[in-house]
Amino acid sequence: MHRNEETVSILVVEDDANTLNIIRDYLNRAGFSVHSAGNGWEALKRIKEGPVDAIIADLDIAETDGASLREKLLMNPTTRDIPFFYLTPENKTDVLVEALRGGVDDCISKPFDPVVLTTRVQAVLARRGALEQLVRLDPMTHLLNRSALMRDLKQELDRVTRYRRPATMILIHLNDFVRANTENGAPMGDLLLTCLAGIILNGMRSMDIAGRYRGDCFLVFLPETDENGAESFIKRIQKKITLVADAVAGMSLTFSCGMVSAPKDGAEMDVLLSRLEHAMRHAAQHQKGAICVWSRDIGQTLKANDVLTEI
Repeated sequence: MHRNEETVSILVVEDDANTLNIIRDYLNRAGFSVHSAGNGWEALKRIKEGPVDAIIADLDIAETDGASLREKLLMNPTTRDIPFFYLTPENKTDVLVEALRGGVDDCISKPFDPVVLTTRVQAVLARRGALEQLVRLDPMTHLLNRSALMRDLKQELDRVTRYRRPATMILIHLNDFVRANTENGAPMGDLLLTCLAGIILNGMRSMDIAGRYRGDCFLVFLPETDENGAESFIKRIQKKITLVADAVAGMSLTFSCGMVSAPKDGAEMDVLLSRLEHAMRHAAQHQKGAICVWSRDIGQTLKANDVLTEI
Protein backbone atom coordinates (compact mmCIF):
# COMPACT_ATOMS: atom_id res chain seq x y z
CA MET A 1 0.00 0.00 0.00
CA HIS A 2 1.33 3.40 -0.91
CA ARG A 3 0.88 6.65 0.90
CA ASN A 4 -0.95 9.37 -0.96
CA GLU A 5 0.04 13.02 -1.14
CA GLU A 6 -1.95 13.86 2.00
CA THR A 7 0.54 11.91 4.10
CA VAL A 8 3.75 12.62 2.16
CA SER A 9 6.28 14.43 4.35
CA ILE A 10 8.70 16.92 2.76
CA LEU A 11 11.66 18.51 4.52
CA VAL A 12 12.64 21.96 3.23
CA VAL A 13 16.18 23.04 4.13
CA GLU A 14 16.24 26.80 3.64
CA ASP A 15 17.57 29.69 5.77
CA ASP A 16 15.64 32.44 4.01
CA ALA A 17 12.31 32.88 5.80
CA ASN A 18 10.51 34.40 2.80
CA THR A 19 11.54 31.58 0.44
CA LEU A 20 10.69 28.98 3.07
CA ASN A 21 7.21 30.42 3.61
CA ILE A 22 6.49 30.47 -0.14
CA ILE A 23 7.55 26.84 -0.55
CA ARG A 24 5.65 25.75 2.56
CA ASP A 25 2.49 27.56 1.42
CA TYR A 26 2.37 25.96 -2.03
CA LEU A 27 3.33 22.47 -0.85
CA ASN A 28 0.70 22.64 1.89
CA ARG A 29 -1.90 23.61 -0.71
CA ALA A 30 -0.88 20.55 -2.73
CA GLY A 31 -1.59 18.34 0.31
CA PHE A 32 1.96 17.68 1.50
CA SER A 33 3.09 17.78 5.12
CA VAL A 34 6.00 20.24 5.28
CA HIS A 35 8.84 20.40 7.82
CA SER A 36 11.73 22.83 7.81
CA ALA A 37 15.37 23.13 8.81
CA GLY A 38 17.60 26.20 8.69
CA ASN A 39 20.80 24.32 7.88
CA GLY A 40 22.21 20.90 7.18
CA TRP A 41 22.77 19.96 10.81
CA GLU A 42 19.17 20.75 11.67
CA ALA A 43 18.09 18.72 8.66
CA LEU A 44 20.06 15.66 9.79
CA LYS A 45 18.59 15.98 13.29
CA ARG A 46 15.06 16.23 11.88
CA ILE A 47 15.57 13.13 9.71
CA LYS A 48 16.71 11.15 12.77
CA GLU A 49 13.48 12.08 14.55
CA GLY A 50 11.33 10.48 11.86
CA PRO A 51 11.35 9.55 8.17
CA VAL A 52 10.71 12.08 5.41
CA ASP A 53 9.59 11.29 1.88
CA ALA A 54 11.50 14.04 0.03
CA ILE A 55 14.03 16.81 0.72
CA ILE A 56 14.30 20.24 -0.90
CA ALA A 57 17.60 21.89 0.03
CA ASP A 58 19.13 25.24 -0.85
CA LEU A 59 22.59 24.63 -2.26
CA ASP A 60 24.09 27.46 -0.21
CA ILE A 61 22.51 26.97 3.19
CA ALA A 62 24.59 28.02 6.17
CA GLU A 63 26.96 25.81 8.22
CA THR A 64 26.42 22.63 6.19
CA ASP A 65 25.78 23.30 2.53
CA GLY A 66 23.49 21.24 0.36
CA ALA A 67 26.33 19.17 -1.12
CA SER A 68 27.62 18.09 2.29
CA LEU A 69 24.11 17.23 3.44
CA ARG A 70 23.60 15.19 0.30
CA GLU A 71 26.88 13.32 0.83
CA LYS A 72 25.93 12.44 4.40
CA LEU A 73 22.54 11.12 3.28
CA LEU A 74 24.15 9.02 0.55
CA MET A 75 26.44 7.34 3.09
CA ASN A 76 23.47 6.09 5.11
CA PRO A 77 21.53 3.14 3.57
CA THR A 78 18.31 4.30 5.25
CA THR A 79 18.45 7.80 3.71
CA ARG A 80 20.32 7.45 0.43
CA ASP A 81 17.18 6.82 -1.64
CA ILE A 82 15.14 9.75 -0.34
CA PRO A 83 14.13 11.93 -3.33
CA PHE A 84 16.34 15.04 -3.23
CA PHE A 85 15.90 18.46 -4.87
CA TYR A 86 18.38 21.33 -5.02
CA LEU A 87 17.51 24.99 -5.08
CA THR A 88 20.36 26.44 -7.16
CA PRO A 89 21.52 29.98 -8.05
CA GLU A 90 20.19 31.47 -11.28
CA ASN A 91 22.26 31.15 -14.47
CA LYS A 92 24.87 28.87 -12.86
CA THR A 93 25.09 26.14 -15.49
CA ASP A 94 28.24 24.59 -14.04
CA VAL A 95 26.62 24.30 -10.61
CA LEU A 96 23.48 22.80 -12.14
CA VAL A 97 25.43 20.22 -14.16
CA GLU A 98 27.54 19.21 -11.17
CA ALA A 99 24.46 18.79 -9.00
CA LEU A 100 22.67 16.65 -11.55
CA ARG A 101 25.76 14.50 -12.03
CA GLY A 102 25.74 13.97 -8.27
CA GLY A 103 22.49 12.03 -8.63
CA VAL A 104 19.89 14.43 -7.29
CA ASP A 105 16.38 13.98 -8.62
CA ASP A 106 15.93 17.56 -9.85
CA CYS A 107 17.34 21.07 -9.61
CA ILE A 108 15.23 24.22 -9.41
CA SER A 109 16.86 27.57 -10.15
CA LYS A 110 16.09 30.68 -8.14
CA PRO A 111 13.97 32.67 -8.55
CA PHE A 112 11.46 29.91 -9.13
CA ASP A 113 7.78 29.61 -9.90
CA PRO A 114 6.19 27.92 -6.84
CA VAL A 115 3.67 26.14 -9.06
CA VAL A 116 6.48 24.67 -11.17
CA LEU A 117 8.38 23.62 -8.04
CA THR A 118 5.32 21.85 -6.64
CA THR A 119 4.63 20.14 -9.96
CA ARG A 120 8.21 18.91 -10.22
CA VAL A 121 8.05 17.44 -6.74
CA GLN A 122 4.78 15.68 -7.58
CA ALA A 123 6.22 14.33 -10.83
CA VAL A 124 9.37 12.92 -9.22
CA LEU A 125 7.42 11.28 -6.40
CA ALA A 126 4.99 9.76 -8.92
CA ARG A 127 7.88 8.32 -10.96
CA ARG A 128 9.54 6.99 -7.82
CA GLY A 129 6.28 5.36 -6.76
CA ALA A 130 5.80 3.71 -10.14
CA LEU A 131 9.39 2.43 -10.14
CA GLU A 132 8.99 1.11 -6.61
CA GLN A 133 5.96 -0.86 -7.71
CA LEU A 134 7.81 -2.33 -10.69
CA VAL A 135 10.66 -3.43 -8.46
CA ARG A 136 8.25 -5.04 -5.97
CA LEU A 137 5.96 -6.86 -8.39
CA ASP A 138 6.30 -10.15 -10.20
CA PRO A 139 6.14 -9.11 -13.89
CA MET A 140 3.80 -11.92 -14.95
CA THR A 141 1.24 -12.05 -12.14
CA HIS A 142 1.52 -8.50 -10.75
CA LEU A 143 1.53 -9.99 -7.27
CA LEU A 144 4.46 -9.19 -4.98
CA ASN A 145 7.69 -10.89 -6.00
CA ARG A 146 9.47 -13.18 -3.53
CA SER A 147 11.79 -10.57 -2.01
CA ALA A 148 9.06 -7.94 -1.55
CA LEU A 149 6.73 -10.60 -0.16
CA MET A 150 9.28 -11.66 2.46
CA ARG A 151 9.90 -8.06 3.53
CA ASP A 152 6.19 -7.32 3.92
CA LEU A 153 5.57 -10.59 5.74
CA LYS A 154 8.28 -9.81 8.27
CA GLN A 155 6.71 -6.42 9.00
CA GLU A 156 3.26 -7.95 9.40
CA LEU A 157 4.51 -10.74 11.66
CA ASP A 158 6.30 -8.17 13.82
CA ARG A 159 2.93 -6.45 14.17
CA VAL A 160 1.20 -9.75 15.01
CA THR A 161 3.77 -10.40 17.73
CA ARG A 162 3.51 -6.89 19.15
CA TYR A 163 -0.28 -6.70 19.32
CA ARG A 164 -1.13 -10.43 19.62
CA ARG A 165 -3.73 -10.15 16.86
CA PRO A 166 -4.74 -13.23 14.80
CA ALA A 167 -3.60 -13.73 11.22
CA THR A 168 -3.64 -16.64 8.78
CA MET A 169 -1.14 -17.56 6.08
CA ILE A 170 -2.13 -19.66 3.07
CA LEU A 171 0.14 -21.40 0.57
CA ILE A 172 -1.65 -22.21 -2.70
CA HIS A 173 -0.17 -24.84 -5.02
CA LEU A 174 -1.74 -25.53 -8.43
CA ASN A 175 -2.39 -29.21 -9.01
CA ASP A 176 -1.11 -30.83 -12.22
CA PHE A 177 0.27 -27.54 -13.48
CA VAL A 178 3.23 -29.23 -15.19
CA ARG A 179 0.85 -31.51 -17.06
CA ALA A 180 -1.30 -28.55 -18.06
CA ASN A 181 1.80 -26.79 -19.38
CA THR A 182 2.85 -29.89 -21.34
CA GLU A 183 -0.57 -30.54 -22.87
CA ASN A 184 -1.60 -26.94 -23.59
CA GLY A 185 1.74 -25.15 -23.96
CA ALA A 186 3.60 -22.67 -21.77
CA PRO A 187 1.58 -19.63 -22.95
CA MET A 188 -1.62 -21.25 -21.70
CA GLY A 189 0.07 -22.09 -18.41
CA ASP A 190 1.19 -18.48 -18.04
CA LEU A 191 -2.35 -17.31 -18.77
CA LEU A 192 -3.79 -19.59 -16.08
CA LEU A 193 -1.24 -18.34 -13.55
CA THR A 194 -2.16 -14.77 -14.43
CA CYS A 195 -5.87 -15.54 -14.10
CA LEU A 196 -5.38 -17.09 -10.67
CA ALA A 197 -3.30 -14.11 -9.54
CA GLY A 198 -6.01 -11.73 -10.73
CA ILE A 199 -8.69 -13.67 -8.88
CA ILE A 200 -6.61 -13.57 -5.70
CA LEU A 201 -6.08 -9.81 -6.06
CA ASN A 202 -9.77 -9.16 -6.65
CA GLY A 203 -10.71 -11.25 -3.63
CA MET A 204 -8.32 -9.50 -1.24
CA ARG A 205 -8.94 -6.67 1.18
CA SER A 206 -6.63 -3.66 1.17
CA MET A 207 -4.87 -4.96 4.31
CA ASP A 208 -4.13 -8.41 2.83
CA ILE A 209 -0.82 -9.41 1.23
CA ALA A 210 -0.33 -11.80 -1.69
CA GLY A 211 2.78 -12.77 -3.59
CA ARG A 212 4.27 -15.30 -5.94
CA TYR A 213 6.12 -17.59 -3.57
CA ARG A 214 7.70 -19.66 -6.34
CA GLY A 215 6.69 -21.02 -9.75
CA ASP A 216 3.09 -22.19 -9.40
CA CYS A 217 2.82 -21.40 -5.66
CA PHE A 218 1.18 -18.28 -4.23
CA LEU A 219 1.29 -17.10 -0.63
CA VAL A 220 -1.51 -15.05 0.93
CA PHE A 221 -1.38 -13.34 4.32
CA LEU A 222 -4.74 -12.46 5.89
CA PRO A 223 -4.49 -10.26 9.02
CA GLU A 224 -7.33 -10.27 11.54
CA THR A 225 -8.55 -13.55 10.03
CA ASP A 226 -9.04 -16.95 11.68
CA GLU A 227 -8.95 -20.35 9.97
CA ASN A 228 -12.66 -20.32 9.17
CA GLY A 229 -12.38 -16.94 7.46
CA ALA A 230 -9.33 -18.09 5.52
CA GLU A 231 -11.09 -21.26 4.39
CA SER A 232 -14.02 -19.19 3.10
CA PHE A 233 -11.54 -17.05 1.16
CA ILE A 234 -9.92 -20.14 -0.38
CA LYS A 235 -13.23 -21.63 -1.45
CA ARG A 236 -14.24 -18.41 -3.22
CA ILE A 237 -10.93 -18.39 -5.08
CA GLN A 238 -11.23 -22.06 -6.07
CA LYS A 239 -14.78 -21.62 -7.35
CA LYS A 240 -13.73 -18.74 -9.58
CA ILE A 241 -10.55 -20.33 -10.95
CA THR A 242 -12.53 -23.49 -11.80
CA LEU A 243 -14.92 -21.46 -13.92
CA VAL A 244 -12.12 -19.44 -15.55
CA ALA A 245 -9.96 -22.49 -16.36
CA ASP A 246 -12.92 -24.23 -17.97
CA ALA A 247 -13.81 -21.13 -20.04
CA VAL A 248 -10.22 -20.27 -21.05
CA ALA A 249 -8.63 -23.69 -21.48
CA GLY A 250 -11.50 -26.16 -21.35
CA MET A 251 -9.84 -27.95 -18.44
CA SER A 252 -10.36 -28.58 -14.75
CA LEU A 253 -7.91 -26.70 -12.55
CA THR A 254 -7.67 -27.13 -8.78
CA PHE A 255 -5.18 -26.20 -6.13
CA SER A 256 -4.14 -27.60 -2.77
CA CYS A 257 -3.56 -25.34 0.22
CA GLY A 258 -1.56 -25.34 3.41
CA MET A 259 -2.64 -23.05 6.21
CA VAL A 260 -1.03 -21.78 9.43
CA SER A 261 -2.23 -19.29 12.00
CA ALA A 262 -0.14 -16.68 13.76
CA PRO A 263 0.69 -16.35 16.55
CA LYS A 264 -0.99 -19.68 17.46
CA ASP A 265 1.30 -21.78 15.24
CA GLY A 266 4.31 -19.50 15.71
CA ALA A 267 5.36 -15.92 15.07
CA GLU A 268 8.79 -16.32 13.46
CA MET A 269 8.70 -16.26 9.68
CA ASP A 270 11.05 -19.23 9.14
CA VAL A 271 9.00 -21.41 11.48
CA LEU A 272 5.69 -20.45 9.92
CA LEU A 273 6.93 -20.93 6.35
CA SER A 274 8.30 -24.38 7.20
CA ARG A 275 5.00 -25.42 8.75
CA LEU A 276 3.07 -23.89 5.87
CA GLU A 277 5.08 -25.92 3.34
CA HIS A 278 4.56 -29.04 5.43
CA ALA A 279 0.79 -28.52 5.47
CA MET A 280 0.66 -27.76 1.74
CA ARG A 281 2.59 -30.95 0.86
CA HIS A 282 0.21 -33.04 2.98
CA ALA A 283 -2.77 -31.45 1.27
CA ALA A 284 -1.35 -32.11 -2.22
CA GLN A 285 -0.55 -35.73 -1.36
CA HIS A 286 -3.95 -36.37 0.17
CA GLN A 287 -6.35 -35.11 -2.50
CA LYS A 288 -6.55 -32.41 -5.15
CA GLY A 289 -8.37 -29.35 -3.94
CA ALA A 290 -7.70 -30.08 -0.26
CA ILE A 291 -6.94 -27.61 2.52
CA CYS A 292 -4.60 -28.79 5.25
CA VAL A 293 -4.41 -26.79 8.47
CA TRP A 294 -1.05 -27.33 10.14
CA SER A 295 -0.94 -29.05 13.52
CA ARG A 296 1.80 -30.77 15.51
CA ASP A 297 0.26 -34.20 14.87
CA ILE A 298 -0.42 -33.46 11.22
CA GLY A 299 0.11 -37.09 10.18
CA GLN A 300 -2.62 -38.36 12.52
CA THR A 301 -5.00 -35.49 11.79
CA LEU A 302 -4.78 -36.15 8.08
CA LYS A 303 -5.91 -39.72 8.63
CA ALA A 304 -8.69 -38.59 10.96
CA ASN A 305 -9.59 -35.87 8.43
CA ASP A 306 -10.51 -33.41 11.22
CA VAL A 307 -8.35 -30.59 9.85
CA LEU A 308 -8.53 -31.48 6.19
CA THR A 309 -11.44 -30.39 4.07
CA GLU A 310 -12.23 -30.72 0.40
CA ILE A 311 -13.15 -27.72 -1.66
